[in-house]
Amino acid sequence: MRVSMLVVLSCLIQYTMAQEIPLFIGTYTHTGSQGIYLYMFDKQSGDATMYSSTVSENPSFLARSPEGNTLYAVNETGDSTAALSSFTFDGDALSFVDAIPTNGSYPCHVAVSKQHPIAIVSNYGGGSLTVYRLEENGGLAEQIQHIQQEGSGPNKDRQEASHVHSAFFSPDEKQVYVQNLGTDKITIYRVDRQQDSYSLVEETQLSTPPGGGPRHLVFDEQGNNMYVLLEMTAEIAHYKKDNESWILQYTISINDDGFQGDNGAAEIKRSAEGKFMYATNRGDANTITLFAVDKSGNLERKKVYPTEGEGPRNFNLTPDGHFLLVANQKTNNITVFERNQETGELKDTGKQIEVSTPVCIVF
Repeated sequence: MRVSMLVVLSCLIQYTMAQEIPLFIGTYTHTGSQGIYLYMFDKQSGDATMYSSTVSENPSFLARSPEGNTLYAVNETGDSTAALSSFTFDGDALSFVDAIPTNGSYPCHVAVSKQHPIAIVSNYGGGSLTVYRLEENGGLAEQIQHIQQEGSGPNKDRQEASHVHSAFFSPDEKQVYVQNLGTDKITIYRVDRQQDSYSLVEETQLSTPPGGGPRHLVFDEQGNNMYVLLEMTAEIAHYKKDNESWILQYTISINDDGFQGDNGAAEIKRSAEGKFMYATNRGDANTITLFAVDKSGNLERKKVYPTEGEGPRNFNLTPDGHFLLVANQKTNNITVFERNQETGELKDTGKQIEVSTPVCIVF
C-alpha cells in the first residue's frame, strides 16, 4: 500500500510540474516593485502562483536564451547604470550572473540570437544599439559593438532625435532589423562572422510612414512578409519582399473605426501557426486587437478587445497558444485571456495577476 501511495504521489507531482510553466514578469521599480517576478503558470486553468522575486533596477524588457536556462534583462535607466543583466534559471529561481553597461541611456529592448552567441540591446534615449558576445553558458562575455544612429522626424515632440526602439533577427538570422522611432527608419544590418568574431554591417535603410514611429515588428515564417508596428499612429505597416527589396503594401489601424484619442501602440506578435496577429494600444484606447492573416499574408482586422487595465505594454502567448496575457502598466495588473486557437478570438477569464508596473511577459 505504501509503495502504491508513493507511486501515486510521484505521478501527481510529475503531472503538476508538466502542467505548470515558468512565467517571468519585468517591471519598473520606481513605484515599489522589486524587479523581476517569477510565477508558475498553470496551462490548464490559467492560474498563476507567485514563486519568487529578483532584485533588478527597471528590468523593462526580458528575453530568454534558446535553451531557457538564462534570462536577460535591460536595466532601463537614464545614466551610467543602464545595463544588460544576465541571470541563470535553475527551474526554481533566478541567480544574478553579471551586468555590462549599454553605453546608451534608457535601454528598452534586447534580442537574443538562436544561432549566434550574440545579444543586441536598443537604447531608446541614447539613440543607439549595443552588441554583446555571449558565453557558452549564457553569461555576458563582452560588448563587441556600439552603433550610434542619427536623425529626426516630423513630430518635433517625439522625433527630435534618434530613438532606437528594437532590434529583431530575420527568420534565417542572417540579418538584424533595427527600428528607430525618432527617424521613421528601419536599418537592416548583416550579421558578419569572421571565425569567432561577430559584428553588424549596415546593408540598407527602409523608410516607414512619416510620423508613425516604428516600434516593433514581426515576420512571417518564410521572411516574405514584414509587419511593422507604428507607435504614434497605432498602425501596422505591411511590407512584402520583392527580390531583395521591401515594398510597402498598406497600413492598417489597430483601432476600431471612428476611434478618437491618443495612441501609444506597444506590442505586436504573431500566433505560432501564423494565422493570427495581435497588437496592443495604450493612450486612450487600452486595447488589444486581433487580425486574421490570409494565405498571401494580408491582414484583416477582426476584433478589438479592452485589456481590462490601463497602459497595455508587452503581451505574450503561452507556448501552447491556449492563453494570452497582457501587462497593464498603469493599473498594476496582468489580464489573462483564453484564446480560441481556431478563430484567434480572446475571452477574458476574469483572472488577474496583480503586480506593480508590469511591462514585459516572458514564458
